[in-house]
Amino acid sequence: MFKNIDKKNMSINRAALYREYRIKLKYEILLVSFLVLIFGDVFFENDVNAAPFLIIQNVLASMVLFYGKKKWRLPLLLIFLTISVLVVFDLILGRTGYLRIIFALTYMVYFVFLSTEVFHQILRMKEVNLSSISAVLCGFIILGLIGGYTFSIIEVSQPGSFSNLSSGLNKFEDLIYFSFVTILSVGYGDISPVTLIAKKAAMFFGLLGYFYGVVVIGIMIGRFISERDNSTNEDS
Repeated sequence: MFKNIDKKNMSINRAALYREYRIKLKYEILLVSFLVLIFGDVFFENDVNAAPFLIIQNVLASMVLFYGKKKWRLPLLLIFLTISVLVVFDLILGRTGYLRIIFALTYMVYFVFLSTEVFHQILRMKEVNLSSISAVLCGFIILGLIGGYTFSIIEVSQPGSFSNLSSGLNKFEDLIYFSFVTILSVGYGDISPVTLIAKKAAMFFGLLGYFYGVVVIGIMIGRFISERDNSTNEDS
């Protein structure tokens, strides 16, 4: 009898320890999942469309990490089921123009939904540490991905909206790359917007990237200075 009680206590302790580390390392794990989402297709053959599977792992990571919040469970579950169904259609029918738009819209809903929690964490962070830095990087990656999917919808709706895009599956990757180049204000010039709506979208995300950098860096510097001043006052 006592052995059974000890086993139950050990399992409860393990579950509690898992929940503690899951909460403590939430944004670090989410950042790793985003890095896999962006760079994971490097390890696949060029003719393999790994993007749907990479984003599924990202949604699964979000479900596990934010499972403790009841308001997140149903939306994330619906998004995961929708993406899974779209992946099946993609594998069977191939990705048509309309299916690409549905894919992009679903991903954008997911990233916008996820960004509310990430940005909320950034605004309420009280100190600069690994978790807050990971949340900031997650927010920036989300912004870049939303930009990439927005550009993809524009390109599908109006083919030729962007110049020098690759053909086939690489076209979407080019637009993700262009989105990050835009919000980073790098501007290599290898890909450029051609139509009016594409130019306006590029301007919009360029402004968002600049605004995000200025505001978030300002918040982090302010938190760091406040933390340093408090530490100095305590030492004195």
